[in-house]
Amino acid sequence: MLILNTMPDHGNALTAEDAGGLDQRAAADALSFLESLGSYQPTPLTALPGMARETGIASIHVKDEGKRLGLGSFKALGGAYAVARLVLEATGKQLGRAPLYADLKRPEVRETAKRMTFACATDGNHGRSVAWGAEMLGAAAVIFVHEGVSGSRIAAIARYGARIIRVSGNYDDSVAEATRVATENGWTIVSDTSWPGYERIPAMVMQGYTAMVSEALDEMTEPPTHVF
Repeated sequence: MLILNTMPDHGNALTAEDAGGLDQRAAADALSFLESLGSYQPTPLTALPGMARETGIASIHVKDEGKRLGLGSFKALGGAYAVARLVLEATGKQLGRAPLYADLKRPEVRETAKRMTFACATDGNHGRSVAWGAEMLGAAAVIFVHEGVSGSRIAAIARYGARIIRVSGNYDDSVAEATRVATENGWTIVSDTSWPGYERIPAMVMQGYTAMVSEALDEMTEPPTHVF
C-alpha cells in the first residue's frame, strides 16, 4: 500500500542550509574524499523488477554498500567522511590554510589527528565507520554501545582500534552518555543523531552519504522520485 505524503514541506525546495550539504557540490566533495583514498570503485546498483511489479512502482534500485571501504556496513561513508573533514579543519586552523583530501596522509595532518579523539554512540554500523576513519588518520576513537548491541558488532568496531564503552539501557541512553563523557573530556562527538545546537557534524555525516546518490544517478537513465 502506498501512502501519500501530506507533510506541509513535501515538494518544497530544500532550505539553503540543507542544500549546502546535500546538493551536487556536496556530493562531489564526498566523492573527492573517496577518490583520495585510492582504488576507488562505485558500489553496485541493482535493479529489483520483481519487487517493483509487486508494489506497483515503475522501478526500484538498491545500492549494495557491502564492500564500501571494506567495512561490510551500509553506513560506511558518513562517519569516516565526517572524521576526515574535521581533521582537515583542525589542521587548517593550525596551518592557516585549508588542506585538501589529497593531504590526508601528510605528516602535519596525521600529527593533528594524533591529538584528536572522536566519540559516538552506535548500534554497530555508524561506530564502525567512525572507528575506521579515526584509525586511518591516526586519531583515537571511543565508541559507546548499549546493552542490546551484539558481541559480533562490537568486535567489528574494536578491530579498528576503537575503545569500546558499554552503556546500560538503550540507544538513546548511549547517545546521552557518549555526549556527557565526550564533553567532559574535550572529545569530538561524531553523531548521526542531531539535537538543538548540535546539527553541523550530523549534517557532515549525511553529506558523506550523498556519494551513494551521485554514483546511482550516474547509472540510472532517469532520476528517482524517492531516495531512502
